[in-house]
Amino acid sequence: MIQEQCHRVGVGDDELAVVVATPPTGSPQRMVMMLHGGPGGQKDGPADLYVDLAAHLCSAGIASVRFDFRGCGESTGSYRDMTIVRQVEDLRAVRRFVDDGYQPSVWGLIGESFGAAVGLAGFDPAYRAVVLLWPAIWLLDGAFESYLSEENVSAARRDGQVDLDGEQIGLAFLDELREVQDVSVPLRGLSTPVLFVHGEADIEVPFGQSVRAANLLSGPHKLVGVPDGDHCLEEPQEREVVYRETVTWLHDHL
Repeated sequence: MIQEQCHRVGVGDDELAVVVATPPTGSPQRMVMMLHGGPGGQKDGPADLYVDLAAHLCSAGIASVRFDFRGCGESTGSYRDMTIVRQVEDLRAVRRFVDDGYQPSVWGLIGESFGAAVGLAGFDPAYRAVVLLWPAIWLLDGAFESYLSEENVSAARRDGQVDLDGEQIGLAFLDELREVQDVSVPLRGLSTPVLFVHGEADIEVPFGQSVRAANLLSGPHKLVGVPDGDHCLEEPQEREVVYRETVTWLHDHL
């Protein structure tokens, strides 16, 4: 059983579409923030990853919150204005809302793909446990590298945006990519328990990123490589690995 409540959370001049999933009994003492990837993306995650994970987590007595970043899904705003900094603002607005309305005792974090980058960029040391699913950490090692081609940057400077992967990507994000390049700093010497799950055949975000990131940590961590797994691990048997490893990790460490 799972109980879900839909909310609208204000941030700037826009509203975020937010879903809080709680177990049917007891107060949501353990809460997990789930951040979807991009470009684009939406709160339910690729192939309903976060819908299914919310149900599995509730079965283990763990609540969760998922939301659409501005310009995505049911949230308002323009995606062409997307930057990491802007998405961190969205994350923090949702966190404040849940803290005020649900008052959880402890927080965990799940980030998939670019959502992991946002979670690390806005990392809170108070997170009790972290799960990074096929995380984009070194942003120019993979699909984002092509975003900074001379043709794309020139088009963005001329028009203010460029169409990439079905989304309007603004010049501000391209400039940010060039400046930031990686979001690994919070992982260096981190003692918080971190789980990585990553397809070993991922070409959008190479598996080596998770290997490299795991080596930065000082605390408990686990790296689960899925043989032949592609980005997002959408095959049923792959998803079972994601659900089992994620729920076990959060149940044990939150």
